[in-house]
Amino acid sequence: MEELMAKYLANELNTSERADFESKLIQDEQLKLDFEAYANLFDMVSNENNDVFDTDTAWSKVANRTKEEKVVSIVNRNFSFLKIAASIILLSVAGYFIFNATNNSAPEGTELAATANGMKEFTLPDGSLVKLNANAKLTLSENFGDSNRNVVLSGEANFDVVRNADVPFIIEAGNSTVKVLGTSFNLTTDTEEGVELDVTEGLVEFSSTVTGVKEQVSQGQSAKLDKSGKIIQKNQIKDANFSGWWTRKLEYDATPLSKVFEDLEKTYWVKIDYNKEIGACTLTTTFQGVSIENVIKTIDATFPEIKVISIKENRIKLEGKPCDH
Repeated sequence: MEELMAKYLANELNTSERADFESKLIQDEQLKLDFEAYANLFDMVSNENNDVFDTDTAWSKVANRTKEEKVVSIVNRNFSFLKIAASIILLSVAGYFIFNATNNSAPEGTELAATANGMKEFTLPDGSLVKLNANAKLTLSENFGDSNRNVVLSGEANFDVVRNADVPFIIEAGNSTVKVLGTSFNLTTDTEEGVELDVTEGLVEFSSTVTGVKEQVSQGQSAKLDKSGKIIQKNQIKDANFSGWWTRKLEYDATPLSKVFEDLEKTYWVKIDYNKEIGACTLTTTFQGVSIENVIKTIDATFPEIKVISIKENRIKLEGKPCDH
């Protein structure tokens, strides 16, 4: 059974085998507990090292921890399948799979999630790449990559979709639907305006599930669907900082600090408290590959009027007077 669990984690089962295994998970409480133990062990190992990944080392840690904690009894087994599973689950800075089988209905699919203070990157069964921003969730439909490529997004994600002219990649996001054959784009459902799409490569069909109105959005263009789901506005991308949360690059040219702080909160997953007066101060600089502490030091050195009150955990407090222009 350990080998079957490993094949499931490594995505080596066909549709029929996966369905049979998932049915057993629902019916067999002990099997479910054993499976959850495997998944938890892999997740624990992935959290121990987010910078460097080595399959053999990762599996060794999992095997040793399994023996030490006696979560599952593994004796004289061939671990090749489990090492494959480690490769799948721990893809560089990859995230983890959450399996949900709490009722007797057919499983709804795999849910991928990012943590509250970081991004996660996943390779989907069809080979497409997705980066999830903090707190974002992506749910794959049943038989994803086989008969369909349908997903549901909550939060913000960047997609690099493998082209497949026969099976379009379809995303449900808030009141919108995004349909592509193969392209790259950023999509977020949690803006104040509604759903926002930024296309960096190819062509995307962006439509409202409320009215059915559609727009073709091409490379270098952005589109916003308002919260009512009725109006789509399309423009050229003017602010490249939408990608800062995963490129770690932010550029500013006489930009109000209120906008800078907004970008920093999304890029570094922090909360910045400041008085309204300093929000009008303007900044011209580029941040690339630096920590939030160094960003705040730069702002502190640039504006004599601003004082850093505190930097504690994920919360930053600034105070100051209006800037002289």
